[in-house]
Amino acid sequence: MIDASVPAAAMDDRAAEPRGVARTLRGLGQYKHLLRNLVAKDLKLKYRGSVFGFVWSLVNPLIMIAVYTVAFTYILQVRTPAFVFYLMLGVLAWTFFAGSIVMSTGSLVDNGGLVRSVWFPRAILPIATVLFNFSQYLLTIAVFLPVMLIVYQVAPAPPMLAFPVFLILQLALTAGLGLLVAVGTAFFRDIRHFVDVGLAILFWATPVIYETAQLPDHVRRAILLTPLSPYITAYHDVFYYRQWPAVEVWVLAVAYAAIALAAGLWLIARVEDRLTEQV
Repeated sequence: MIDASVPAAAMDDRAAEPRGVARTLRGLGQYKHLLRNLVAKDLKLKYRGSVFGFVWSLVNPLIMIAVYTVAFTYILQVRTPAFVFYLMLGVLAWTFFAGSIVMSTGSLVDNGGLVRSVWFPRAILPIATVLFNFSQYLLTIAVFLPVMLIVYQVAPAPPMLAFPVFLILQLALTAGLGLLVAVGTAFFRDIRHFVDVGLAILFWATPVIYETAQLPDHVRRAILLTPLSPYITAYHDVFYYRQWPAVEVWVLAVAYAAIALAAGLWLIARVEDRLTEQV
């Protein structure tokens, strides 16, 4: 059982705690054990009863590579060199993002009993959801990248060092948006439906299955402004094209991550004391 009780020291200091985002950040630090336990619980539940357990996280990307290779190379006969590599870089990043946002919409309302019964920083629930999906993404990437680099004989290049940076920035963006949709759903249940529609539209406005280099300049610039485009563009740049991302990609990636995370933390800090009544 997860220990979500308030530490005695924290209970004594509640009245003297800072308000707003500072209190939320302090709470996340104090309850990091709860955050860690929630992520571990979700991982265990995902594979509970499965014979192969975590092995499925390693097998799934290999199956996806095989299916996409057959579909795009032999059925659709796409002639772009190493197109499956290009495609998978975008698909996996998108899957992490979309899965996190969809699950975050219900992270507060679906845990109403826990929210009403004990006090803990409410931001933990959507952030734990995002970290759960992020851990799945990391497991997949750990298998996918080495396999694809070997299959397509892609030599290591200095721009690949930028990958962890953009990975962390995408995590920050996703966490921030996860907080926003989680709080929004607590007050307006229709947010869940808007998220489903929005993600369907956003998928085609993100360069997951097409190359922006083939688009007119004004269309390419518009596509780059969509939330996930800077990150997927960066992954394509560093691994597929083996070049450093453009300055505008860096600027947008940092700006979107900072704005989304700051907005998410600010919103949940502002309404945290009212969430118990809404869920």
